[in-house]
Amino acid sequence: MNKTEYEEKIKELEHHVEVLQKANLDLVNRNLQLSQQMDAYYDVRRRVQMLKELVIRHQELIQHADLRNDDELMALIETRMEKELPHQDPNFGLAELAEFVGTSQSRLIDLFRHSTLHKTANDYIDYMRLLRSMYYIQSQPSWGIAACAQEAGFTVIRTFNRKFQDALGMTPHEFRQLLESGR
Repeated sequence: MNKTEYEEKIKELEHHVEVLQKANLDLVNRNLQLSQQMDAYYDVRRRVQMLKELVIRHQELIQHADLRNDDELMALIETRMEKELPHQDPNFGLAELAEFVGTSQSRLIDLFRHSTLHKTANDYIDYMRLLRSMYYIQSQPSWGIAACAQEAGFTVIRTFNRKFQDALGMTPHEFRQLLESGR
């Protein structure tokens, strides 16, 4: 091998070294990308696992919601009912209330059975509707009594009038007149 052939061979080898170095650099970059993707994948898996654990914990809390004492459960019911007003839906009843606060229907039946104010969950829901209707009667003087009752969640005006009379000792119309005389 003469000197030129030798120099050509060296150049060829140098070129191969450059190609190999570039390929190595590409592999290092690809490895780094894969490593980052794996880190992101494991981070997502870790977060999913944490979320699964939170969901399981939430389900356990709901299952054990029946273990709350009566005062805590009633406070939860009152707070959520006043804030979210689910009772304005005419179809809201015992089953919906149980689901709403994350407890069983039998737990609610027991809670209200031992209550001094409301003997049933439906009595309580009607009480909340009556309070809401009183608010509408006072704050919406242009509305008719039937509109106030309907907006509060009552579907039958006769039932509303009877419950209102039983609770306040006066009709909704008399209540509105009393409010207007005080203005």
